[in-house]
Amino acid sequence: MEDSDFLYVYNLVQDYLRYVCLESESGAPPCRAAQVLRRVASSLQGEVEENLRPYLDKLEICSPERANQIFIQAMANEFADGNTNWGRIVTIFLFGGILARKLQEQGVLMTADNLKQISHFITDYIVNTQAKWIVKNGGWDNGFVPKFEDKSPWLSLHWMKTKILAAFSFFSQYY
Repeated sequence: MEDSDFLYVYNLVQDYLRYVCLESESGAPPCRAAQVLRRVASSLQGEVEENLRPYLDKLEICSPERANQIFIQAMANEFADGNTNWGRIVTIFLFGGILARKLQEQGVLMTADNLKQISHFITDYIVNTQAKWIVKNGGWDNGFVPKFEDKSPWLSLHWMKTKILAAFSFFSQYY
């Protein structure tokens, strides 16, 4: 993936994290994909966080480094079957947002440096593991945006919520 593609994904991640963690400071989305991502992922985030609350309450996440470790474990579990789709791509952002908010709950301020560090490890994951699939499936503007923009995504969102809860249920085994 080219540097410009990395920066595009990085900006999507950073915008989403700002949106869920620093709502009053998030401003307008930088592009159409960010706008659609905000709508789709944030519509699920509160409910998923609530359903995961028993597991999240047991997690000690006191640093972006610890959040990264948990993120890598969760993504390995989510993509263990080798299948990718746009719903699972949204899951990456959603879970990153959940971890960032959990850091805030634990007293870690969402400073520019912390936001940068979290955005970077999420972007690295997307670029290193999902970039080929994203390009092959139309990219952000011709794949992701049309998938979620025009039609009512409620069936897709319900399916994603079910998958997210199943994928992250492993927390009960370890935490």
